[in-house]
Amino acid sequence: MIKKLIPDYVYKTIYDIPLEQLHSDGIRLILTDLDNTLISYAETLPNEKLFEWKKKVLDLGFEFILVSNSRKERVDKFAKAFDIPYQKFSTKPLKRGIKRAIKKIATKKYEKNQILLIGDQLMTDILGAKRCKITAGLIFPVDKSSDIKSTRLNRKMEQFFLNRIKKKMPDVYNLKLKEFDEI
Repeated sequence: MIKKLIPDYVYKTIYDIPLEQLHSDGIRLILTDLDNTLISYAETLPNEKLFEWKKKVLDLGFEFILVSNSRKERVDKFAKAFDIPYQKFSTKPLKRGIKRAIKKIATKKYEKNQILLIGDQLMTDILGAKRCKITAGLIFPVDKSSDIKSTRLNRKMEQFFLNRIKKKMPDVYNLKLKEFDEI
């Protein structure tokens, strides 16, 4: 189980993602979480810096889909303002929402090795990506203090598993997760 919680990549923010490198490595579809990945729970709309990042993503030839566990209207409002296709109530780490985004929302067919899911939680985003056998990218949360109740619970479970990874896989922990664990 803990191996499915190890991300392939770890970035401090979405702005630190080496998009050119990912594109040259064959990634073509980026699925991204919303809350505390693109914006904090306290925000509702994309900012100018986020629009610039999205332009870069699209200009490089990536397809870009929002995949959120939230059912709230804020997902609809954000996605429409950001002009991005989306799957809300995706139920990550279950596969169905991620698969729907890949098979029904994406405009092309992609091989699993061409897809990257980016999110801020091990228990939902990383586990969901690994269960779907796609590349997983972990982002440091934009603002942990804005987490909602269910996310705070997930972060407690996440901490339990981070401690297990630290004990059983110290090299992986130090290489990929130590800095994430310290925030």
